[in-house]
Amino acid sequence: MKQIILLIMISFSVQLASAQGIIFSSGDFDDIVKQAKEQKKGIFVDVYTSWCGPCKMMAKNVFTNTKVGEYYNTSFICIKLDAEKQREHGFFAKYKAGGYPSFFWLDENGDLLDLHVGYLEAETFIKKGKEAKESDFPKQLAAMKERWDKGERSIELVRSYVFKNLSKIDPDQAETCLRDYLSGLSPEELLSQDAYSVLRSFMRSPDKTIREQLIRHADVYKKYDDNFWINLYRAIVRVGSIIHNEKPEEYKQYITELKEIDVPLSTMYCNILAIEEQLFNHEFGKAIPAIIPLVQECGDEHRYLYSQLFYTMIIADYFRNAPVVDKEAEEVIRIADLAMKAQPCQENLLYLAAAHAKREDFKQAYAVLASMPMFEKPMLSLALYRYLNLPFVGQTYR
Repeated sequence: MKQIILLIMISFSVQLASAQGIIFSSGDFDDIVKQAKEQKKGIFVDVYTSWCGPCKMMAKNVFTNTKVGEYYNTSFICIKLDAEKQREHGFFAKYKAGGYPSFFWLDENGDLLDLHVGYLEAETFIKKGKEAKESDFPKQLAAMKERWDKGERSIELVRSYVFKNLSKIDPDQAETCLRDYLSGLSPEELLSQDAYSVLRSFMRSPDKTIREQLIRHADVYKKYDDNFWINLYRAIVRVGSIIHNEKPEEYKQYITELKEIDVPLSTMYCNILAIEEQLFNHEFGKAIPAIIPLVQECGDEHRYLYSQLFYTMIIADYFRNAPVVDKEAEEVIRIADLAMKAQPCQENLLYLAAAHAKREDFKQAYAVLASMPMFEKPMLSLALYRYLNLPFVGQTYR
């Protein structure tokens, strides 16, 4: 009788736990592996950050789902790790996240079965877990690594091994492999679309050699990528501005190296960086009147610069801290208007509304925003609303 009652209680507690969604365990990695072996379960690891929007959506909408809980609680020991606050956790000695949220499905020994970066709906999330349990991924990964170690450097292996898998498990090693691949190409092969797909992966933090390759051969690479100019702008100018703001002692060298490339495009980027430097130094009276002439000089192919430089005005605190100067404010409206004409979208429409609001023409700002449904994304990241003095009230009405 006691055994029957105990079984009923265990069954009830499991059902109750499942109804609550995923139950996350805690402990060091060795303890989690030990639990998985004892319970003959796999291991699921959610790697997140406190500032990641999709991470919060997973926590709110998916991990609390009853069906998700039913499957994951019976199939996996589940843990959540903050990539910034728990970076010393033993899991990170073996695996590294390439983005957030990152999901790792491991076997009971702690070996990788599958991984995914990004938000998943509940049904897809369950499906991924089931597929991971049946995965032969460890064998596939070992086979690809063996091919690489034996010297194969085909673009197919770069895509399947380095891009698809290694970059998510060990980004540092993936970068080493990609540089190794590029170093083996001839000057002619470096101009191929396959080579550009590898070069593009370095655009977030390009070194001197890659910057020069991209700038000198921009007219070739732009044929492979519809967003090439914006990507290159971010690789050269945004990265340069980060260096200016965070490592000013390295910024002069960065500009010197850019000038040494000595082609019209490198000169253009130096001129843009000069304006960005003025904006971050709050020399708005100098920078803002120079934006439209600069973009006009760059030509129609670079009209995206209106939007990009407006973005810089935002993060340089023009809208929060700069005093209202009529002539200057009118020029900001012109820049936003030209950005909207170059690319009609929700983000540039918000820029135009913000420009009118800065001039304290709130009626016109409201009129501009009223047409928002008529335009498509992209939309400005919610994280930047504070730079426009716009409180985000969305949570109040959700």
